[in-house]
Amino acid sequence: MTNKVKLTDEGRAMIQFQLKPFEGMTLERVRFKLDTGADLTTISKKELNVLGYSPEWIKENTVKEEKRTLSSAGGRSVTAYYVPILISNLFGRDFKKWPFYIRIEDDRDYPNLLGIDVLAHFNFSISYDSGFLEIEPASNPVIRLPMLEGQEVGELSSVKGV
Repeated sequence: MTNKVKLTDEGRAMIQFQLKPFEGMTLERVRFKLDTGADLTTISKKELNVLGYSPEWIKENTVKEEKRTLSSAGGRSVTAYYVPILISNLFGRDFKKWPFYIRIEDDRDYPNLLGIDVLAHFNFSISYDSGFLEIEPASNPVIRLPMLEGQEVGELSSVKGV
Protein backbone atom coordinates (compact mmCIF):
# COMPACT_ATOMS: atom_id res chain seq x y z
CA MET A 1 0.00 0.00 0.00
CA THR A 2 1.42 3.36 -1.04
CA ASN A 3 1.30 6.19 1.50
CA LYS A 4 1.32 9.83 0.46
CA VAL A 5 3.02 12.51 2.55
CA LYS A 6 2.43 16.16 1.66
CA LEU A 7 5.66 18.13 1.25
CA THR A 8 6.07 21.38 3.17
CA ASP A 9 6.22 24.70 1.35
CA GLU A 10 10.03 24.38 1.48
CA GLY A 11 9.82 20.99 -0.30
CA ARG A 12 10.61 18.91 2.80
CA ALA A 13 8.88 15.72 3.93
CA MET A 14 7.89 15.52 7.60
CA ILE A 15 7.08 11.89 8.41
CA GLN A 16 5.28 10.59 11.48
CA PHE A 17 7.15 7.65 12.94
CA GLN A 18 5.36 5.74 15.70
CA LEU A 19 7.57 4.96 18.69
CA LYS A 20 6.89 2.76 21.73
CA PRO A 21 9.65 3.49 24.20
CA PHE A 22 8.81 1.12 27.07
CA GLU A 23 6.80 -2.06 27.67
CA GLY A 24 3.20 -1.23 28.54
CA MET A 25 3.27 2.16 26.79
CA THR A 26 1.29 2.94 23.65
CA LEU A 27 2.80 3.90 20.32
CA GLU A 28 3.39 7.66 20.14
CA ARG A 29 3.61 9.62 16.89
CA VAL A 30 6.85 11.56 16.50
CA ARG A 31 7.64 13.81 13.52
CA PHE A 32 10.90 13.20 11.65
CA LYS A 33 12.34 15.22 8.80
CA LEU A 34 13.25 12.96 5.88
CA ASP A 35 16.97 13.42 5.19
CA THR A 36 18.28 11.31 2.31
CA GLY A 37 21.78 12.60 3.06
CA ALA A 38 21.75 11.25 6.62
CA ASP A 39 23.29 7.81 7.12
CA LEU A 40 21.54 7.31 10.46
CA THR A 41 18.20 8.13 12.01
CA THR A 42 18.59 10.57 14.88
CA ILE A 43 16.25 11.70 17.63
CA SER A 44 16.68 14.66 19.94
CA LYS A 45 17.07 14.36 23.70
CA LYS A 46 14.13 16.76 24.02
CA GLU A 47 11.90 14.34 22.09
CA LEU A 48 13.12 11.42 24.20
CA ASN A 49 12.14 13.37 27.34
CA VAL A 50 8.62 13.89 25.89
CA LEU A 51 8.41 10.11 25.27
CA GLY A 52 9.17 9.43 28.96
CA TYR A 53 12.91 8.91 28.87
CA SER A 54 14.41 10.78 31.81
CA PRO A 55 17.80 12.48 31.45
CA GLU A 56 19.14 9.90 33.93
CA TRP A 57 17.80 7.00 31.84
CA ILE A 58 19.32 8.47 28.68
CA LYS A 59 22.69 8.86 30.42
CA GLU A 60 22.62 5.32 31.85
CA ASN A 61 21.34 3.56 28.71
CA THR A 62 23.13 5.18 25.81
CA VAL A 63 25.46 2.62 24.34
CA LYS A 64 28.75 4.48 24.23
CA GLU A 65 30.48 1.59 22.43
CA GLU A 66 28.08 2.20 19.55
CA LYS A 67 29.10 5.77 18.87
CA ARG A 68 29.07 7.28 15.41
CA THR A 69 30.48 10.47 13.96
CA LEU A 70 27.90 12.56 12.13
CA SER A 71 28.44 15.54 9.89
CA SER A 72 26.48 18.64 10.72
CA ALA A 73 25.86 21.98 9.09
CA GLY A 74 29.04 23.87 8.34
CA GLY A 75 31.09 20.69 7.90
CA ARG A 76 31.47 20.16 11.66
CA SER A 77 31.50 16.62 13.04
CA VAL A 78 29.58 15.62 16.17
CA THR A 79 29.40 12.40 18.14
CA ALA A 80 26.10 10.50 18.40
CA TYR A 81 25.29 7.51 20.57
CA TYR A 82 22.82 4.65 20.13
CA VAL A 83 19.75 4.63 22.37
CA PRO A 84 17.45 1.58 22.33
CA ILE A 85 13.78 2.28 21.59
CA LEU A 86 11.65 -0.82 22.16
CA ILE A 87 9.43 -0.76 19.06
CA SER A 88 8.92 1.68 16.25
CA ASN A 89 6.61 1.48 13.28
CA LEU A 90 6.69 3.34 10.01
CA PHE A 91 3.95 2.78 7.42
CA GLY A 92 3.24 -0.76 8.61
CA ARG A 93 6.83 -1.91 9.00
CA ASP A 94 8.00 -2.70 12.56
CA PHE A 95 11.54 -1.89 13.66
CA LYS A 96 12.31 -3.64 16.97
CA LYS A 97 15.08 -2.07 19.05
CA TRP A 98 16.11 0.02 16.06
CA PRO A 99 19.35 2.00 16.60
CA PHE A 100 18.18 5.58 16.96
CA TYR A 101 21.07 7.94 17.66
CA ILE A 102 21.22 11.03 19.86
CA ARG A 103 23.78 13.78 19.79
CA ILE A 104 25.22 14.21 23.26
CA GLU A 105 26.87 17.57 22.76
CA ASP A 106 25.07 20.67 21.48
CA ASP A 107 21.58 19.16 21.29
CA ARG A 108 19.80 22.51 21.07
CA ASP A 109 16.61 22.08 19.04
CA TYR A 110 18.30 19.44 16.87
CA PRO A 111 15.53 17.96 14.72
CA ASN A 112 14.61 14.32 14.48
CA LEU A 113 16.03 13.08 11.18
CA LEU A 114 14.85 10.00 9.30
CA GLY A 115 17.98 8.71 7.58
CA ILE A 116 18.70 6.32 4.77
CA ASP A 117 19.21 3.47 7.31
CA VAL A 118 15.41 3.38 7.73
CA LEU A 119 14.50 4.63 4.26
CA ALA A 120 16.40 1.72 2.71
CA HIS A 121 13.45 -0.49 3.76
CA PHE A 122 11.01 1.41 1.53
CA ASN A 123 10.28 2.29 -2.06
CA PHE A 124 9.80 6.00 -2.26
CA SER A 125 9.46 8.74 -4.79
CA ILE A 126 9.54 12.50 -4.29
CA SER A 127 7.55 14.65 -6.70
CA TYR A 128 7.97 18.38 -6.23
CA ASP A 129 5.50 18.97 -9.07
CA SER A 130 2.65 17.21 -7.23
CA GLY A 131 3.95 18.25 -3.80
CA PHE A 132 3.96 14.70 -2.40
CA LEU A 133 6.29 11.96 -1.23
CA GLU A 134 4.99 8.48 -2.05
CA ILE A 135 6.37 5.72 0.17
CA GLU A 136 5.66 2.04 0.80
CA PRO A 137 7.38 -0.86 2.58
CA ALA A 138 9.38 -3.03 0.19
CA SER A 139 11.60 -6.09 0.23
CA ASN A 140 13.70 -4.77 -2.67
CA PRO A 141 13.52 -0.99 -2.28
CA VAL A 142 13.93 1.42 -5.15
CA ILE A 143 14.60 5.03 -4.23
CA ARG A 144 13.59 7.60 -6.83
CA LEU A 145 14.67 11.16 -6.22
CA PRO A 146 14.25 14.05 -8.63
CA MET A 147 17.41 14.70 -10.62
CA LEU A 148 18.48 17.90 -12.27
CA GLU A 149 19.44 17.74 -15.95
CA GLY A 150 22.98 16.36 -16.19
CA GLN A 151 23.14 15.55 -12.45
CA GLU A 152 24.93 12.40 -11.33
CA VAL A 153 23.69 10.09 -8.53
CA GLY A 154 26.64 11.11 -6.32
CA GLU A 155 25.46 14.71 -6.50
CA LEU A 156 22.02 14.15 -4.96
CA SER A 157 22.86 16.17 -1.86
CA SER A 158 22.76 19.29 -4.02
CA VAL A 159 19.04 18.85 -4.74
CA LYS A 160 17.16 21.71 -3.06
CA GLY A 161 14.61 20.82 -0.42
CA VAL A 162 15.86 17.32 0.31
